[in-house]
Amino acid sequence: MNTHDAKGRPYAKISELKAGDIIELDDGFTCAVAGQRVLKTTSRGLAFDCDEGEAAHAIDGQADDGEHCIGIYKAQVK
Repeated sequence: MNTHDAKGRPYAKISELKAGDIIELDDGFTCAVAGQRVLKTTSRGLAFDCDEGEAAHAIDGQADDGEHCIGIYKAQVK
């Protein structure tokens, strides 16, 4: 089950995310460079803004358990 990346960092769980949370993306997204984004609610559920255009990338639990969001981490707020 894919709950962590190759370095052992746990992926964010969809059940623990909400609009306004800050997430961190890895470099596996074609619509956005790696880095932090703020989640928002759209008609398709939770999403983050893509780097170009008006598009938003909806997120969901893509791992085998349907819970973990591959390539997305809860940001460490300092």
